[in-house]
Amino acid sequence: MPTTRKGMNILNLFLKRCMGGTFSTDRHLFTLFAIALACKGKTYIELGVKSGNTTRPILAAAYLNDGYLTSVDIEATSLEVSNALASHWQFVKSDSITFLERWDDSQMMDFVFVDDRHSYGHVKRELELIGDHVGPSSVILLHDLMYEAHEPFYHSDANLPEDDLYGAGGPYRAVAELDTSIWEWATLPWGHGLTLLRRK
Repeated sequence: MPTTRKGMNILNLFLKRCMGGTFSTDRHLFTLFAIALACKGKTYIELGVKSGNTTRPILAAAYLNDGYLTSVDIEATSLEVSNALASHWQFVKSDSITFLERWDDSQMMDFVFVDDRHSYGHVKRELELIGDHVGPSSVILLHDLMYEAHEPFYHSDANLPEDDLYGAGGPYRAVAELDTSIWEWATLPWGHGLTLLRRK
């Protein structure tokens, strides 16, 4: 594992972004890093990348745990990482459903972050596929189950068309319909919500 000093530099970076960042994910960066680090995982998956705002904390944790992060997005990313981090990361330009359908059945996922297309059908299918590759010690985090407004209400309008950003009830409906005898979940109610999901 890298020295404590390197670990502290990483912590300071994400603390600063959490305090003053402008992205909806900024208030979750330290949480993402802490959970990704604490899981001591080796296999990290990120669905939805854009500029790499959430990639950085997850990749830092994968690096510190000597793990490997695969980040997936249908659009290219502008993110560049140092040589040290590059050996722990790959970017895959792909639709996430296609990527998950091709996942090696023998490889378990320790940590999964879902923040790509938010329509109900899309997220529902992602969770079906992810569910085959996680166990009780794995953690899945999903962003954007809640509205941006001050009141932490879930995006739950099932009347929106499927091609809408939060179509047909969005990621909230996909999570809310999960069988609670198999799954458990809770949402941190800020920054559009960060939902922690675990298969029992």
